[in-house]
Amino acid sequence: MIRDLGDGLVLRRATGDDEERLAAFVGDVLRTQDGPEPSRSLTAWTRDLIGGRHPSFRPEDATVVADRRTGAIVSCLHLLSHTWTYGGVPIAVGQPELIGTVAERRGGGLVRAQFEVIHRWSTERGQRMLAITGIPWFYRQFGYEMAIGRGGGPRVFPDAWTSPGQSPPGWRVRPAGEADVAFLVELSAAAAARHLLGVPRDAALWRYELTGKRADSAARREIQILERDGERVGYLGHVGELWGRTLAITAFEVKAGVSWREAWLCAVRYFVETGEALARMVPGARCAELGFWLLGTEHPLYDVYRFQEGDGAYAWYARVPDVAAFLRSVAPALERRLAASVCAGHTGTLTLGFYTSGVRLTIERGKMGAVEAWRPDITVSGIEFGRPSRDPRRPLATFPDLTFLQLLFGFRSLRELEAAFPDCLVRTPETRALLNALFPKSPSEIWPVL
Repeated sequence: MIRDLGDGLVLRRATGDDEERLAAFVGDVLRTQDGPEPSRSLTAWTRDLIGGRHPSFRPEDATVVADRRTGAIVSCLHLLSHTWTYGGVPIAVGQPELIGTVAERRGGGLVRAQFEVIHRWSTERGQRMLAITGIPWFYRQFGYEMAIGRGGGPRVFPDAWTSPGQSPPGWRVRPAGEADVAFLVELSAAAAARHLLGVPRDAALWRYELTGKRADSAARREIQILERDGERVGYLGHVGELWGRTLAITAFEVKAGVSWREAWLCAVRYFVETGEALARMVPGARCAELGFWLLGTEHPLYDVYRFQEGDGAYAWYARVPDVAAFLRSVAPALERRLAASVCAGHTGTLTLGFYTSGVRLTIERGKMGAVEAWRPDITVSGIEFGRPSRDPRRPLATFPDLTFLQLLFGFRSLRELEAAFPDCLVRTPETRALLNALFPKSPSEIWPVL
């Protein structure tokens, strides 16, 4: 037991013996919005996690709140551990997932108690940040900010593909297998260069994607290889069952020097046929659209095909408990940006105020020196209007609440933050140039190892 919560409830780690009842609990509590039935795919995913299939997750990485008298689970939280990259620099990341509480116990602080535990675990594991996809607003109360772009890609409707035509000569799509792992590692690493944040996959992780998950798990993706004249030139990813009436596309990558246009013509025919085949497996089902939402708002595919429809983007929540430590860990990426900017070779000090806390960065000829926690001095004389000041106790830029995370992760540009938050203030032109150089708006692609 981790903690007695009172009212007959105890907070404890999960064990392998919890697999079936925890899986049933997750499937029942975390249904699709207004869903009449438990989620079969979330049940299967939980079984995979607690059953030991995941490469880094173990049963004891989940917390459970149980009724002491009956043993019934009333709340749970799973903490996955990953390695992501920020500008090519590896960083340890924690991902809270599959979080839920029975309706009659909501509002009693059970999720908060579990977050306190997994935040401590995350710190002990050296994780510089945590990230979660989730319901609107809820995770802000635990120190998270929507700060990493997610989704926003287009849709294709039936009237656009009633006759997809033939694939270009020499092209075909086939399932990926063990012999394709090295190719998948190489191509996915090359594609990561387009993004600020990404999730690298080595050979072991690609094997896990291909064979390590139950067929009906919500975390499973079908991976296909694109071939041209017998040569591997790309790969595709999509879900294994329709999401409502949509076949969701999760990955589309092509080697450098290969026509995206021809790849699209081959892939769209495959997607149409696959969507129709999946629909035939469910009585009354219909594949009404191809959904590219998970590819995000920027993708090479959009340069070769003009999509007419799409949905707005969402965001990942991010939590960075120690901003100074995070910046120190990604210093090589910041130095590369600086070297490629109008501020190349800069020397100076940059102080960032978050109103109740802050960070001070020292830069010497374009190299990051000391990066340390710093607190704005509240004894400075005179009202703060964000105007230029020679007093070093005033921050050179201020960001309210957790909004700096939006800049840090490329979700919003400095100009966009200033437009949205009047108390986001930049004191000097030099500060503005440095912030734009260090933290430009940048897309990210987060496909976590689930």
